Amino acid sequence: MSTRTNRWMGPARLWWKTRAARRSGDIGALVRTVAAGADTAVGLRVGRRRVLLLLDPVQVGRLLVEQAAVTTKGPAVQLTRQMLGDGLLTSEGAPHDRARRLIAPAFAPRRLAGYTDTFAARTRARIATWQDGEERDIHDEMSALTIDIVGRTLLGVDLEDRSPTIRGSVESALDRFGRVGGGVLLGGVAAVRPFRRRPRPAPPGGIAGPAGTVPPDATVPTAAELAVHDVVEQVLAERRNHPCDDRGDVVSALLAAGEGRDGLSHQEIHDQVITLMMAGHETSANALTWTLFLLGKHPHVQERLSAQAAAFRTTGPIFADLPTLRYARAVLSEAMRLYPPAWLLGRTLVAPVEFAGWRAPAGTMIGVSPLLLHRDARWFPDPDRFDPERWLDDRRNAVPRYAFLPFGTGPRACIGEQFAWAEATTVLTVIASNWRVHTDPALSPDLQYRVTLRPDGAVPVRLTRRVRQPP
Repeated sequence: MSTRTNRWMGPARLWWKTRAARRSGDIGALVRTVAAGADTAVGLRVGRRRVLLLLDPVQVGRLLVEQAAVTTKGPAVQLTRQMLGDGLLTSEGAPHDRARRLIAPAFAPRRLAGYTDTFAARTRARIATWQDGEERDIHDEMSALTIDIVGRTLLGVDLEDRSPTIRGSVESALDRFGRVGGGVLLGGVAAVRPFRRRPRPAPPGGIAGPAGTVPPDATVPTAAELAVHDVVEQVLAERRNHPCDDRGDVVSALLAAGEGRDGLSHQEIHDQVITLMMAGHETSANALTWTLFLLGKHPHVQERLSAQAAAFRTTGPIFADLPTLRYARAVLSEAMRLYPPAWLLGRTLVAPVEFAGWRAPAGTMIGVSPLLLHRDARWFPDPDRFDPERWLDDRRNAVPRYAFLPFGTGPRACIGEQFAWAEATTVLTVIASNWRVHTDPALSPDLQYRVTLRPDGAVPVRLTRRVRQPP
């Protein structure tokens, strides 16, 4: 560990360094500019708050694993509490641990076998609606598919007809959180001016946020967001009125836990269900969207994937097949390296910690950006190139631990990581065995840097059916 104390970048220097990136309005460019020239970490003073952005995988591991007990989730996630309540994503301490214990059995390996059959069946049902030669928004398609899957597996209900309501609520919430800085830990940098000595006070009725202030109406839920709460109430009512013997899904487990004297309240159950409904499909939909977008631009990769997937053209893989689909896993890994579903992870220190010479006091916001780690040439040579082979040859052995974080790590890592891998691998295999995806070479979707990294607008692709080869 370094013995020197590093200097924190003040408002004047920060304003000057980021002037071009701020004018562009590109949050990704802003974060890359802030990190430029640093190798371990970069420290910022934004108003009275300190922000430390970690760039070294060793220090990332110290934060997310070794020092997890002295951190709370960052302000970006905390702001989503307005929408998700005290669900697994936003809760802390004992409530978080209790909810994780209750939900964990639904993600056990023995459950994944049954889920994988559903992944394949629902994907086949979705692609059966596609027409040869037509153009579709693949983000819209993957969002609808993953909502359908989450409903039938984790929640035990059919959400297909309610998919537009859920997706509309996601869009509304992410847009609102993004506009007030909730999706971006460093969003406050964009508002920095030289020599500003103190943050402006929040307006009456407003709340302090990661960007300094939040307008009063930022906390008012939209009609779309209220509608998805109604969907959750409908789901809970359906499951109470029609209980099933299989209590392995999340809703059954939560309702059973609520039956005891010290069980969960109705509001607690509601918050866990809405969290899984919203977050459970958003990251998977984005990961699959970016994967198919990239495959459409790299036909040689797509053809190799199709050759591996051809054996599953009519039925789809079962759970036991997934470990053999190494190339599909490599394609997904490479897509999530370039477009990590969670592009920025935030923590707030509740006790002082030193990170390689950076003395961070309690209250410091610590950022870890998979967007930066995944495109760092120190760990990933030729980092902007889509190259699934890097996960199959010796290069993968040179990637440091904690340099690749598609699902986070440590005690707050995504509880559904294995579910997500199984889902994405199955969906991708079924699609690749039946369809070719063609992406316009000139297409480069703008990015939305929200809580997740998602395309800003449609991602149109042309679909052509693969001709069945004679036996």
